[in-house]
Amino acid sequence: MSSLLSLPLFAQKQITEIRVIDSEKESVIESATLQWRALGSSLYMDGTTTDRKGIARVNADVGQKLVLSVSYVGYQTATDTITSDGKRYTIKLYPDAMALENVVVFGKTKARIIRESPEAVSVINAKELQGRSVSLETILNKTIGLKVGQTGGLGSSSRIIVHGLEGNRIQILWDGIPMNTSDGAFSLDEIPIDIIERIEVYKSIIPARFGCDGLGGAVNIVTKEFSTDYLDASYELGSYQTHKASIFSRKNFPKSGILLGAGGYYTSAKNDYSFRVPEREDLLVKRDHDCFRSYMLKGKIAFSKLWFDEMSTEFGYYNRFNEIQGVLKNIRYAENKSGMFMLENKLIKSGMLNNSLDFESHFSLSHTTNNFVDTARVNHDFEGNIYPSPNGQGETGDVPHNSNDKGLEINERINFDYRLSANHNLNLNTLINYARRQPNDDMASRHAGFVIGGFPSKKTGVVSGLTWEAKLLDRKLTNMLSVKYFHLHSEIEDLTSYEMIEAPKKKSNTTSQIGWIEAMKYEPFRGFHLKASYQRAIRLPNSQELFGDGIITFPAAGLKPEKSHNFNLGFLIDKNNVLGLSRLQFEVNGFYMQVSDMIKLMKQHMAAGYVNAERVHIKGIETELKLDISPTVYAYGNLTYQDVRDVLEYLPGTQAPNPTKGLRLPNIPYLFANFGAEYHSDQLLKNWYVKAFWDGKFTEEFFYFWELTELQKRRIPRSFVNDIGLLLTYKNRYSIALECHNLMNKEVWDQYRQPLAGRTFHLKFRYVFSKGIL
Repeated sequence: MSSLLSLPLFAQKQITEIRVIDSEKESVIESATLQWRALGSSLYMDGTTTDRKGIARVNADVGQKLVLSVSYVGYQTATDTITSDGKRYTIKLYPDAMALENVVVFGKTKARIIRESPEAVSVINAKELQGRSVSLETILNKTIGLKVGQTGGLGSSSRIIVHGLEGNRIQILWDGIPMNTSDGAFSLDEIPIDIIERIEVYKSIIPARFGCDGLGGAVNIVTKEFSTDYLDASYELGSYQTHKASIFSRKNFPKSGILLGAGGYYTSAKNDYSFRVPEREDLLVKRDHDCFRSYMLKGKIAFSKLWFDEMSTEFGYYNRFNEIQGVLKNIRYAENKSGMFMLENKLIKSGMLNNSLDFESHFSLSHTTNNFVDTARVNHDFEGNIYPSPNGQGETGDVPHNSNDKGLEINERINFDYRLSANHNLNLNTLINYARRQPNDDMASRHAGFVIGGFPSKKTGVVSGLTWEAKLLDRKLTNMLSVKYFHLHSEIEDLTSYEMIEAPKKKSNTTSQIGWIEAMKYEPFRGFHLKASYQRAIRLPNSQELFGDGIITFPAAGLKPEKSHNFNLGFLIDKNNVLGLSRLQFEVNGFYMQVSDMIKLMKQHMAAGYVNAERVHIKGIETELKLDISPTVYAYGNLTYQDVRDVLEYLPGTQAPNPTKGLRLPNIPYLFANFGAEYHSDQLLKNWYVKAFWDGKFTEEFFYFWELTELQKRRIPRSFVNDIGLLLTYKNRYSIALECHNLMNKEVWDQYRQPLAGRTFHLKFRYVFSKGIL
């Protein structure tokens, strides 16, 4: 009897935690690589990486003696011998002076791990951009396979194009949570670049762990996390009376496990550059009604010594004002004001169920108010002539506006991560979204005779995904299989006609869809990665498309989800010390997509609404080369070709042949490239870090409207834009940046009828204090 009871004990496993820290700053090190082998053996049994708390878990037989090897970029590799006994061991890593020179160029190991994952993904290490006078949109515009179409200066709307899909089909995530920017609440160029740790661009694939929908991909903006006190303040002055200021701080109380954070930013610009009126190229006009300003204030309190590893609350307020600048019509008085209150709560607990289960809950709430004013009794043309408003009042539509719209958005994201074994992992992620819109525009309603300024509407959405990740063939093969469930229920008061001849009627819409992802990566030898992936992608209609904007875009209760089959195939080479180079990175990726039920904005007279009216096929290829030529010289270049074709047989709702079938979709660039070089050194001047750089951007001519005949040649011309700059940093604390964008003052359009500014100058000052790593 006793012998039978002893058998399970003989094979019992034990989880031992290894904590990895910096030897000098005592700060934890995330994404350090940990391998272990039995004492006396030369073969490593397994490996893993440390989490955000600097913890890695070793699963071995109870009492077994193990030899650990711990490594991280910029540090000397450490080895130690432990016993698998369930305790926690701490290993200190010592900086490697030789390797530290490469950190600036190579980036952090976390970014490299993500880049080498099975998905088609690009990672921008924002540490390379700290202190620069550059916007988030400009950074994204340098990324392989991605294009940003801007409509004007600071604060203007923009759209991100990934693999030929754009706008709402690309999800914007903030630390893995959807930002819901489709309503125009934020502009990406407002976000201070200095608070960003890295930017992850997922192309044609959206990992199920994010719990969001989308067709073309996702951009995940990951902010910095510090384990020590810090202060980061900056001020930037730019052309056209552009001002940007930000300050962010954090105070830690390690003994009590309390963290306090506070910060905010302010941006403003007059945007008074000159442009040629579209289709009237002889008329040069100065923008005189495009002022923008915004500010945000945020606070945070976090606890790390309760039952949860982290329990935090963030709260904030955002305010925005922008004038409406007409491009085809001279708008002089219309303007928009909005405000938003934000609340976020986060709960994190790791190591449950015998150190195998991690849990995370993220709750967010935002309440928005919006006031659109368009009450002018006179209109103006670009020559300065004044004439009465055609409708008695207003410049932008059929009726005047003085709205007081309110919106509420609630998100709850729950994530469970369960380690089946050292090589197998399950992840369950669910995002629940609730949105409600309560518009009010008494002036517009009185003018029309019934309520037309948008209608009370609400929607509930659920996106849930289950992912199994397996590492096979001695961890050379990684396979990720995901199943995603999408559910949407909406209740909308919808118009039966865009002619505004009768009152709206209440409608409801419920839909459920299933999607899936299969992604594989094989590393036949170190530094060479083969990737293949497929996604059955689903995108649910968002609040803007379902509810309208309460001004000229009306609700659309009957919208169906967009669907797509997305395929990716490519390879990545990432090698150090090869061909006489410090590092070489080379990537090629091909993609193919079949998209159906695409949502399109259809206009009828002065009104508009969204309908499912497009079907397209997309194919393309992208390639990128990055070279660390030496420890001080870096160069890069990437090229993207994407062919987006209309394949719809008949016009929506008819049997009439589609005249644009087979044509390339307009207003989407099909060939573009980015390239540049930089010199950086901390040896040129004592206590100074110097960086000089040049960035180039090329976009081939493309259509901005369907070209059905030779008489309809409407094209956005080829452009080649150069940026140069210099960054000086003193003792890793004080920095000054001077940059010139669009050096040759070229006339550039990113989108139809949206001329951009020419040459601009930027000057930025920054001060950083931190006890930890900057």
